[in-house]
Amino acid sequence: MSTDMEPRRGRPTRAQWTLAAIVVAFIACTATAKALKFGGLEQTAAFYIGVPLVLAVVLVLSPNSGNLYAMALKVVTIVLLLSVPLLGEGFVCVLFAAPLFYGVALLVVGLVNLVRKSGPDSRSRVLVVPALFALLAMEGVVPATTVDGNTSVSASTIVDAGADEVSAALGRPLAFSEPTGILAAGFPRPHMDHGSALEPGQQRVIMFDGAHHRTPFVAAHHWGTETSELVLQVDEVGTHSVRMHAVSDTTPLATWLAWKSVEIGWLELPDGRTQVTWQLDYERKLSPSWYFGPLEQFVVQRAAEYLVGSIDVRA
Repeated sequence: MSTDMEPRRGRPTRAQWTLAAIVVAFIACTATAKALKFGGLEQTAAFYIGVPLVLAVVLVLSPNSGNLYAMALKVVTIVLLLSVPLLGEGFVCVLFAAPLFYGVALLVVGLVNLVRKSGPDSRSRVLVVPALFALLAMEGVVPATTVDGNTSVSASTIVDAGADEVSAALGRPLAFSEPTGILAAGFPRPHMDHGSALEPGQQRVIMFDGAHHRTPFVAAHHWGTETSELVLQVDEVGTHSVRMHAVSDTTPLATWLAWKSVEIGWLELPDGRTQVTWQLDYERKLSPSWYFGPLEQFVVQRAAEYLVGSIDVRA
């Protein structure tokens, strides 16, 4: 004899609906990500907003699927974790994308729930929420929706050497140390600098380590395991400054930003020490700008501090 508390025979239980919704949402996210990558849109807001938007829409449309917030968290976590072994993503890529994925998915679910509770006409108004996020996902897709990404950062330090010693040191290879902080979170590590005299036309080649080899049956790191290089060419040399521009960049960072120029200036202080400033000009490639702009600026700022600290005046 059955009771009202028992599920009807032949009809899915809430737990089954929940599992089905999670599976469908995961498949939809994966398919969307692959389609956007195939279309060359993996650096745009269409990817970083569109993928969690699809996830959230699938969940809110699923019947009897339980706690949508918990489900959104579960699916986003699964997508992010599996992107490493299945899609070859790196840890730092997942680390940077995670807050945006979680934020968009939870915000869409929350706004849809809020609209649903607003009144009898809520069904038609619910469609406004994903439509607004779809507009946000257009940034970077075409030139008209691309926000200017040109940015400049600098870092300064004071060294126990005179201006002439600093000038001579910049004509020698940089002395790279082990990166710390955010730079040690999975970014390519510079291991060799082919420095040369500070003369217009001279080139400087900085070599970077490749990604670590991964175990069999796991997708190779999309950065590759081969070494890469950044080639800079000297444009101008002044009494207390040098300016270079990027000739080529085969490093993984080229998918995040494009280096424009490097300007190094030094000024001898009254006490005989010298203040050195390292300025980096670059163009951000990732969208949305409101999210990746501050992130990239923070990382490049740390890179400028690392580089200015690599000048070896003791040689």
